Amino acid sequence: MKIAIGIDIGGTAIKGALVTENNIIEYSILELINKKKPLETLWKILDKILNENREKIEVIGIASAGRIDSNEGIILYASPNIPDWSGLYLSKMVKDRYKIPCFVINDARAAALAEARKRNVSNLVLLTIGTGLGGGIILNDQLIFGEHWEAGEIGHTILKPYGRKCNCGKKGCAEAYISMKVLHKYAKEKNRSVLIERFKKKDQNVVLAVEKMCKDLSVLIDKIFLTIDPQIVVIGGGFCELGTDALEILRKNIKFYSYRSLYNLSQIELSTLGNTAGIIGAVIHAREKLVRC
Repeated sequence: MKIAIGIDIGGTAIKGALVTENNIIEYSILELINKKKPLETLWKILDKILNENREKIEVIGIASAGRIDSNEGIILYASPNIPDWSGLYLSKMVKDRYKIPCFVINDARAAALAEARKRNVSNLVLLTIGTGLGGGIILNDQLIFGEHWEAGEIGHTILKPYGRKCNCGKKGCAEAYISMKVLHKYAKEKNRSVLIERFKKKDQNVVLAVEKMCKDLSVLIDKIFLTIDPQIVVIGGGFCELGTDALEILRKNIKFYSYRSLYNLSQIELSTLGNTAGIIGAVIHAREKLVRC
C-alpha cells in the first residue's frame, strides 16, 4: 500500500498524519507551533512519523498558511501568525533533509481540493475560518492559483473600507471580522472547547457572538456567489466545530441576500472533512505532482 505523509501548518499548530492511497488517515499527531522556531516543530513531527515508517513513504505533502508558489514549494509571504516563515524554500528543505519528494500548497487551497474531490463537484469555493480566514477556489475541476499565487486570498479582500487593521497591514480585511480569533473576542471566551460547549448549550452571549460574525460572513458569501457562481460554498476550519446550529444561523443571515439571487441556501454547507481537509488535500496535491514529475 502506498503511504504518504500529510502536514497541515496553521497559525497555532502543526498537524501531521499518515495517509493511505484511499486518502484515509491512519495515524495523526499535533504539536503547538514553536512561535520562535516554527521549523523545529515541523522537524519534530516529521522525525516522529518517519521513525517507524520511512520505508513506506512515497511522498510528503505540506499544506501551509501563507502565499505559496506551489511549483517551487516556496513560502512567498506569511503573516506574523508564523514568524520567519516568508521566503522559505520549504519543499527543498524537506526533500534535502529526508530524501523523500515533497510538495507544498496553501492550506486553504489544499482543503478546497480535498472537499471538491470528496463531494465530486467541479465548481466549489471553500472558506476556512480558523486563526485567520483562508479560501480556495475550484473551477471546472481545476484548483485556481492565479498569476501571483494569490487566488483564494478571500480573507484579505476588503470587507469594510478603512475598518479594523488586519495582520497583513491593510484596514478592513474580511479576516479582521471573520475568524475564530474574532469569535473568541466577541464571546469573551478564550478557551475553544468551552466556547463550543457554551454555544451548544445556547449560551446567549456566545450565540449573539456567532450571529454577529455571521452577519459579516453572509455579506462575503453573497459576493462569492455573485462573482464565481460555484455549485457550493463550503465552510471549514474551527467554525465547523460549532455544528449545524451555527450553519443555520449563517443561512438565516444569507437569506436576506439569496432571495434576490439565483443561488439557494442549500448550496452553503459545512466541511465534510473538518480539520483533516488540509492534510488530505496536501496529499492529493503531492501525489498528483509526483505523477507529473
